Amino acid sequence: MEKYLKYEGFPYRHLGDDPDTGIDCFNLVRLVYKQELGIEILLKTSDFCTNKNEQWYSQTNQSLFSQANADRTGFKQVSIPKEYDLIFMSIGTTNITNHCALYLGKDKILQTMIGHNSWIALYGRYYKQYTVGIYRWHQF
Repeated sequence: MEKYLKYEGFPYRHLGDDPDTGIDCFNLVRLVYKQELGIEILLKTSDFCTNKNEQWYSQTNQSLFSQANADRTGFKQVSIPKEYDLIFMSIGTTNITNHCALYLGKDKILQTMIGHNSWIALYGRYYKQYTVGIYRWHQF
């Protein structure tokens, strides 16, 4: 778990991909994959979320991630998470996928979202109830 501590405290920014100026949840996952695994995830958030408004998730029916995006990025859906799996969620009153986190193992996730710097959280009942899919890099 210690190796993930360096990813805590990054400011959130919708469509952001820079840990200094702001990063969103999917681009945070991309950063960890590149730095820890040497894997370059080809898509970034702006490739499948075109709404630049910070409140995009409540203004659209455009999901953050889909099976088509999973196929394009090299992920496959699984049922039980392992370290480095992507956890996609539908949080709030919307029925769209609007958040993702990186599963760290031992029921912990790394995430960031509006109003929060990146942090490690417990993947307990709260987040599990909103989970819509778990995806694993095809080479794991």
